[in-house]
Formats: sequence, structure tokens, C-alpha cells
Amino acid sequence: MGLDQIIDSSILDIFQLMPSTGAWPFTMARIDRNELSGLKTDKTLFAPFQLLVLKRTDFNGEDLLDYATKSKEYETILAPLRSGFLENYNRMSSNEKELQEWTDKTISLAIGLVLNTALLKGVQFSPIETDLSALDSHLELGKKKLRAYQLFDTYQIDPSFLV
Repeated sequence: MGLDQIIDSSILDIFQLMPSTGAWPFTMARIDRNELSGLKTDKTLFAPFQLLVLKRTDFNGEDLLDYATKSKEYETILAPLRSGFLENYNRMSSNEKELQEWTDKTISLAIGLVLNTALLKGVQFSPIETDLSALDSHLELGKKKLRAYQLFDTYQIDPSFLV
């Protein structure tokens, strides 16, 4: 399996591991190093592909409720108590600070899951420091209602050390 396929499959693998199959406040994409030419980073990109974690700028209260109703937790709550569960998410959606904190925690969870699944396949992601607003402009992410959250370079490793 090539590096590009490992990255793609690691992204897909988190689908079943996330707490919800509903709308997510992020997306992840494998990008080609050539797409980043001209972008200043803290270190040279060696891998032919990188992982880019993107935050959705259009994620709203309706999406948050979709996340909640399709969550594994929602399925375990007795039917009469579900409205209270959803009310907590509804309150959160009207408080921008709480919504952003929840979004950041959810993205961090997804990053942890993708890092772990990739590691088991012999790929390690290393964070790359760069001006994320320059990356947004470079890739025209605003047009897609996305904003760069974190960029990772990729390294193939021997996964046998995990055993």
C-alpha cells in the first residue's frame, strides 16, 4: 500500500471510531507536496504527501444537532431523556465560545484517532508550523467554507516497534 493510500485509509478509518456519524466540524484531506510550493514552513517538507486538517467555517447549530442525534451516546439514552440531551447541544450552539471549545475538542479527538490509526499502518504524522491564514489563501479554502487547522508531514516507519 502506497503512502497516499495509507493516508486516505487512515482518514476513512476514523469514521467508525468517532462518537458520531453526524455532521463533523472538520474534514481531513491528503494533499500533494507540490500544492504547497511557495508556502513558508518551519521545516522542509520531505514526504510527497501531507495531511491537512480543516475546520468547517459553515458548521452551525443545525449541524451540531445532527452530530448529537447521530451520536453513539444519544442511542444509549432512554427516549424520554433525549430531549434534555438535545437541549444541552442546542444551548451550546447559541454560545459561540462554548461551540468553539466543543469544535476544537472534537477536532483534537479526530486528530488523535487519525494519528493512531496511521501509526498502526506504519505512518507517522509530524505537525508542520506554518502561517495557516497564508495556507488558507494559497489553497483558496475560504471559497470551500474551510479554514486550515493543522498541517502534518508524513513519515513511513516500521510499525513492528509497536508490538
